[in-house]
Amino acid sequence: MAKRAVIYLRSSKDKHDVSVESQRRELERYIKNHGNVLIDEFVDKVESAKTANRPAFQDMMAEVKSKECRFSVIYCFDTSRFSRRMYDAQLYKHLLKKNGIDLIFMKLPKGDPLMDTVLESLMEIFDEFHSQKSKMDGLRGMRENVLKGWRSGGSAPIGYKLEKTVVGTRDGEIITKSTLKPDPKTFHKMKQYFEGRLAGISRSQLVRNLGLKVAKTSLTYIEEGALTYAGHTVWNRHNEVIDGSYKGGKRYRDRDEWVIQRNTHEAMITEDEAEQILKEREVSRASRKRRRISTYLLAGIFKCGCGANMSGDSGYYRCQKRCGNKGIKKETIEEAIISTLFEQLLSQNTIMELLDKIKKKNSQKTTETNKITALNKEIKEVEKQINEIITLLQKVKHQRPLLSKLDELEEERVELEGLINQEQSTKPSAVPIVSKSGIIKFLKDYKESFQTGDIEKKKALLQSTIKNVELNGDRVKINPSYVSITGVNWHPQGDSNPCCRRERAVS
Repeated sequence: MAKRAVIYLRSSKDKHDVSVESQRRELERYIKNHGNVLIDEFVDKVESAKTANRPAFQDMMAEVKSKECRFSVIYCFDTSRFSRRMYDAQLYKHLLKKNGIDLIFMKLPKGDPLMDTVLESLMEIFDEFHSQKSKMDGLRGMRENVLKGWRSGGSAPIGYKLEKTVVGTRDGEIITKSTLKPDPKTFHKMKQYFEGRLAGISRSQLVRNLGLKVAKTSLTYIEEGALTYAGHTVWNRHNEVIDGSYKGGKRYRDRDEWVIQRNTHEAMITEDEAEQILKEREVSRASRKRRRISTYLLAGIFKCGCGANMSGDSGYYRCQKRCGNKGIKKETIEEAIISTLFEQLLSQNTIMELLDKIKKKNSQKTTETNKITALNKEIKEVEKQINEIITLLQKVKHQRPLLSKLDELEEERVELEGLINQEQSTKPSAVPIVSKSGIIKFLKDYKESFQTGDIEKKKALLQSTIKNVELNGDRVKINPSYVSITGVNWHPQGDSNPCCRRERAVS
């Protein structure tokens, strides 16, 4: 009885690989000679068999697992079409066997069933060996290219462009290799960007000031490649990707595994500056991994008169720079700050007085052009163009120019949203209509949350009200966050500075 069959076809980037068309012709003839009926085909063009994450292959396996599977046999040209990884091959063969699907390789000799199984396993081992050998040969070639000052592939980083040089021919085809050259449109902007970052300016501010059309998520990746911007070609920095994930869960290999060829192109920054940027990125990554919960309530907002942070140490707050200013006992300063917070900064009279001052400020303010409205109009226009391009993509054959334009519009939309966020963050909040009873309830809830919350909750509540605390000699000054919340630079009447008896810090 004839079986309903499908064929799986795969070609790779290797120009010497068996073409899909050739595989199809031979398999169709083979299936016809064996009396089976070909109902469909699954094709992966220019896909590696080192991973099972191939679109058509996964579609085929999804149908195998479904109740509506249309076939009972799969034909492949040879074992390497199916997989070059023995683990994947055995895994999916087990899936096929469990669902009653036969897998037949046309270029595999048939004989004794036991020997067939052994031969098939040997062929899979050879396929994996061939795959690993091809990979090592390719990596060796890339390493040699880098050591000779050439790029190992990939697009140019922003600020540069590729300059291709003809180095020979192979099988009648021209062979080119590339180096980096400054891009006149972006080189100087990126140079200013790195200078700004080294000076401590935020990424978002630099992007706005320089007019760089770079997604915010790309900026940290750009900084990770700082050595490239120092004029060096760096290879083998990224870890291997296996089934969509970086090997070992780390995006970058250890530094001693990198291959660095120095002075291959014009630099924007010095090597020392590049190392400084890389060190800051490393510190940033480490801090995200090792977030330590501090038991010091004023951590991050307590400043010494010299400008340095007062950090917790053995039950005292001490100047990080050890400027000579004596430390102050943890319990003493924290109790004084909390007392001042509730007695003065968050008293009922203080809040009412603050609201009255905000109302007066807003009533005296002249009418200004609403930038946010104008920016929203621009976003609507950009979104209109995006929708038009999406509609066109469904109708045209050559989509690359439209996709490029779509990327530009998306970046423009992100930039406009950033400007709106900036305007909203600097614009004073409108004064809500709050009754006296509402203020009393707010103060009660705030105090209760502070008293019952854990240390992290208390820190968050404290930092929402206090911008920082400054230690000047024997005086402690509290700077409220009113100005950042309301736009009003104001202190409540009376002394908002707690008097603390300084206790000598133990050395």
